[in-house]
Amino acid sequence: MKRKKCLAVFIALALCAVPLMAGGSSESSGGEAGNSGQQIDLRCASGSIGGSFYIMAAAIASVVNKNVPGVNISAQTTSGSNESYIGVVNKDFELCVTNNDFPYIGAHGGDPQRPTYVNGPNVRTWLVVEPSPHILIARADTKKVTTYRDILKPGVKIGLPVKGSTGYNLLVQTVDVMGGDFNKIDQYNAGHEQTASALKDGNVDVAFTMVGFLSAPNTAYQEFATATDIAMFDVPEDVRTGLSQRMPYWGKVTLQPDWLPGLKKQYQTVGIYSSFLLDESVPEEVVYQMTKSLFEHLDDLKSIAFTSFRNLGPNTAAVEAPCPIHPGALRYYKEKGFKIDVRP
Repeated sequence: MKRKKCLAVFIALALCAVPLMAGGSSESSGGEAGNSGQQIDLRCASGSIGGSFYIMAAAIASVVNKNVPGVNISAQTTSGSNESYIGVVNKDFELCVTNNDFPYIGAHGGDPQRPTYVNGPNVRTWLVVEPSPHILIARADTKKVTTYRDILKPGVKIGLPVKGSTGYNLLVQTVDVMGGDFNKIDQYNAGHEQTASALKDGNVDVAFTMVGFLSAPNTAYQEFATATDIAMFDVPEDVRTGLSQRMPYWGKVTLQPDWLPGLKKQYQTVGIYSSFLLDESVPEEVVYQMTKSLFEHLDDLKSIAFTSFRNLGPNTAAVEAPCPIHPGALRYYKEKGFKIDVRP
């Protein structure tokens, strides 16, 4: 059953990921494009194939393309949140799905000390999805790591996302909060599948990563935890507090025992919201019709990617927005009485 579901998802991905010509969104007469009388193609930067963001983008594209005449969204692969966000800033893409650190810092002028966090005055929030939790996970038989703070020990090899990514930047801040030296961290930088495989084979001691959503982890770590006895480590309360004070787009979250196979208790950690973002140049009426179609066909959206959108609704879609909300989406949210909260 699981293999059939995965096949169905990847068929949807293949249908949605039709490459478009370079040079911005394509508009032509003959379509309706949300009643504008024009055809509009929107490229959505979506991370790597098989990742949670790509599946979400494919689901969004499927619903919008079916229900908004003249609008075509296609999921486009990128290396991750950093490239996706910068792609919208540079107008290489019209929309993206990304972790909220990039648009939040971008809305506040960027960070010259961290070049992956660029100023994004043209970026607008479309909708917010639930947090992605951070985990520190190892094989149960590990001898080198018995507490969260052991990541600072010499000789501990840590698997983590690529440089410049949200997970990588989180480790930089975490090590600093705990009084460590990031330059002394022995790193293995790779994607989820490669890191989980290295963990299983004993080529890394522990994985420091962000995995799926509060609803469920991603496939790579589900499979790892199913095949291997695991150990997970609570983030100390002083570290959780320190991280949320430094980075307001991170918050304290709790993982339930049924979140991952092999867990025996709740785990205290931190999580970061994710959002679909738009370039401000996408017409207001088009975005209004896109937003309307999603919520009028929410069951269809959840039937394609239930885990990712299980909690999407009037109390979540416009809450924890990392940057100003696009006028088209904002109009719909206000009309329908959605709860609205933009991070200061």
